[in-house]
Amino acid sequence: MKQNDALEYINSGNQNLNKENFDQAIADYTKAIKLYPNDAEVYYNRGLAHYGIGVMRYDNSSIDRALGDYDQALKLNPEYAAAYIARGGVYLSKDEFDKAIEDFNHAIQLGSNDFDLYSSRGVAYMMKSDFDRAIKDLETSLRINPDQPDIRKHLEMARVMQKNPM
Repeated sequence: MKQNDALEYINSGNQNLNKENFDQAIADYTKAIKLYPNDAEVYYNRGLAHYGIGVMRYDNSSIDRALGDYDQALKLNPEYAAAYIARGGVYLSKDEFDKAIEDFNHAIQLGSNDFDLYSSRGVAYMMKSDFDRAIKDLETSLRINPDQPDIRKHLEMARVMQKNPM
């Protein structure tokens, strides 16, 4: 019975997350977690909702709650590549580049091959002035998905910065 009730809250949370009704999504996922606390995906999704609020409202405490949810998702499922990618993205947004790179590396080791993953890791390397790795990752991202004007700009910037370090 608990699992069926939890599924109703999860489905409602997913619908609210997709509609960017982040507060309601968090409430739904929190109810689901109380009923069924061992589902890594629910923590991951609640983390997405917390991060959405954090970005929309410039709320660092919501971003920190997202990190906590991603941590819990990874505790429950250490093979959850999407949670590493999401947590790495949060670390990237917080200028914690080494942690971001570490999480992106885990996701790659788990077999994730998403162009966003490589472009995000490339940006983290660029911010650390590791231009060789940045260029390699940005080129990989473009090979996976060539239609990325923003990544092309990042790649151009990394090449210029590589030739003209500050």
